[in-house]
Amino acid sequence: MTNRNAKQGYSLLTILFLVSSFLPGSALSTGDTRQTVFPSSSSPEESGSGKSASKSRTKKKRHSRLRVTKVRVPRNLKPMPALVETPFPSEVALLKVVESAKSRLENEKVTYFAGSKKKQARREIKLALANFKTGDIQVASGVEEKNQLILDDPQIRYQVAWWNGFNSSIDILDPPNCGVVAMLYALDPKRQSFFGQDAIIYTPYSSALLQPELVEAGKGYLMGKIRQARQELDKVQSKSTPGKSLAVSSIFTDEDYFNLILAEQMDPGRFRSIVGDETEFSQDQELQLVRLAERILVIVGANQEDAYSFTGNYASARGITQFTPSGMSAVWGMYPDAGISRSFKEATGNHVSAIKAEICLLDFYLAELAGEHPILIGSGFEKYASGASYNGGPKRVHYGLGKFGVEWLNPQSRLKELAHKSPLNREERLEYQWLKRYKAHETYVYLNKMHALESLQVKLELRHLTENSLEPGANNTNTSLPR
Repeated sequence: MTNRNAKQGYSLLTILFLVSSFLPGSALSTGDTRQTVFPSSSSPEESGSGKSASKSRTKKKRHSRLRVTKVRVPRNLKPMPALVETPFPSEVALLKVVESAKSRLENEKVTYFAGSKKKQARREIKLALANFKTGDIQVASGVEEKNQLILDDPQIRYQVAWWNGFNSSIDILDPPNCGVVAMLYALDPKRQSFFGQDAIIYTPYSSALLQPELVEAGKGYLMGKIRQARQELDKVQSKSTPGKSLAVSSIFTDEDYFNLILAEQMDPGRFRSIVGDETEFSQDQELQLVRLAERILVIVGANQEDAYSFTGNYASARGITQFTPSGMSAVWGMYPDAGISRSFKEATGNHVSAIKAEICLLDFYLAELAGEHPILIGSGFEKYASGASYNGGPKRVHYGLGKFGVEWLNPQSRLKELAHKSPLNREERLEYQWLKRYKAHETYVYLNKMHALESLQVKLELRHLTENSLEPGANNTNTSLPR
């Protein structure tokens, strides 16, 4: 090959590489590896000076110790283990116990000790342990070094099921009937300087907390915030349903927004390990999926306004609705009357504000998708297309709708259907190859989570119902999800 031809060959290869990198399904796409992490630096989006018109901001957070900014996620963290049933029922009002434990930790102090070339950094941690029979609380001191927890009191036997910083799952083996109901976690100097505080207080999930009272508290809290968010959008016009406000959208129900939040926070690796390639779940699979959803509700119920306020992922998504800076910018531009703070940190840290932003962005994506792909209108797949765009961006959704129609928006079911169909026409063969090749991609996993949560909705509502009515500390308010 001459030099001239060689240059043309390299130019062609370069062009092919650049084009392929922007196609949906490109190898440059990344999966969703969401972990609990601390911020490293502030981002430009978080320096906004606008004030939110949301009424929800008038209530001060009880344990507001931290906000998040741009994050980097270590990829070598241990994945979430399988969840198990609670080892014992609670005989006390847990919400009151959790609140007392957090108040007690506010009077404690912890320190972060910086490391050096010869010495590992370490941080002090204090755990509030509660007896689920008596409600008695004791504070256990310890240190974390190299992602390992060491408690000072040798009489306390414990097991770290999953180390994940302040959201670590820690089981207390002795004293009996005890669990971690709150943690005081020391911050390093950089975070202390940024946040103006030395620690955070949070209730991490553990199997001991998988109690009916906390699950129901999480449901009630989340549904209450969703309803409040929709009410505050009563004067904001829908772009996907002209003539209607976002408060009365015919596409999304309160239940849909509830499920979307669960899907955002549900660990994708654990979800895939449970469902595999199945479209119909066994009784054990259903139970594991319900536990996975209830884990989120426990965290919400125990932490209320602080729930998921301290977490982020590799894509800079943060907060209870896992919003990204680019998504929030779109909401600010397209829905200026939504009353959402122009500070990214405030908009994602306040739950009502974050849910309002979620509602707006879902509406925006639906209007955009339906305008370009009329086949979506009235198909029953509108919310899935919009939800997938919300989670991973609209590019892949546009591609799928343009090439294959709407049925692929239930990826697991569609893949199974095509696998058992013979013969396949050319379009079906391409769709099958596309779905099979990228079935582990975050867009398809997210869609599968949406369908799984819908199929399990009744079980998620009814589980613990009988026990909850008998629990001494149960909140018996009707928190059923709307139909």
